[in-house]
Amino acid sequence: FHAYGEGYPVTFLIMFGIAFLTGTLALKLKNQAKQSEMVAFRTKILFDTNQILQCARGREEIISKTGQQLRKLLGRNVIFYSVKDHELEKSKVFMMEDREWSEQQKLKKEKYVAEWVLKHRKRAGAGTGNFPGAECLYLTVGVNETVYGVLGISIEKKQLESFEKSILQAIIGECALALENEQITIEKEKAAILAKNEQLRSNLLRAISHDLRTPLTSITGYLELLSGKVEIPAEMQKKYIDIAYAKSKLYFFM
Repeated sequence: FHAYGEGYPVTFLIMFGIAFLTGTLALKLKNQAKQSEMVAFRTKILFDTNQILQCARGREEIISKTGQQLRKLLGRNVIFYSVKDHELEKSKVFMMEDREWSEQQKLKKEKYVAEWVLKHRKRAGAGTGNFPGAECLYLTVGVNETVYGVLGISIEKKQLESFEKSILQAIIGECALALENEQITIEKEKAAILAKNEQLRSNLLRAISHDLRTPLTSITGYLELLSGKVEIPAEMQKKYIDIAYAKSKLYFFM
């Protein structure tokens, strides 16, 4: 540099310092704006998931909507194993367009980790102390002691951020509640059908009892007349016996 005046180097240093400070502040503001935008996006995903799951009907739709929202939130492949009778069912995979999933044989190895998570009710897989060599992080989806599924998140080379983990847990909670509500609805429908069948059975027994009571009362009356307490001519006795027999035949053998 060639300075034409004694004050030029000082001015240059001052301007350079101001420019550096301004650039640093601008970069910091840009990063903060980007971070705020990401937080807003993730919060919107959580809110949308809540609304979507409230409208979802059926176990398959709840699982599909949850997987799609998690894929959108995390930008990673997602796998969901639904649970039936304390056993893992066939998995449902939600893949990013620009990502690849493990080979089928590797998926089978990953399923072993999911089975361990179901059995022990603990998270396992990548980033944990249990099966850290797995490709995915596996977590249970359930309420209290009831597990409705096991969720796998592809970790690859980048671990989940703390904020991502908190949003992930919130969405898993929403999914578990939706699956529980679906199960309660199914049980209520079954209970209503059983109650309706029981009511029909009671009505049928009541109707049969009423139909039987009327002829039995009449037959009992004739039999009391024939019991010998009152003297009845033989002709009338035969007539009463014929009437009682006719009534019994009408109601019991028709």
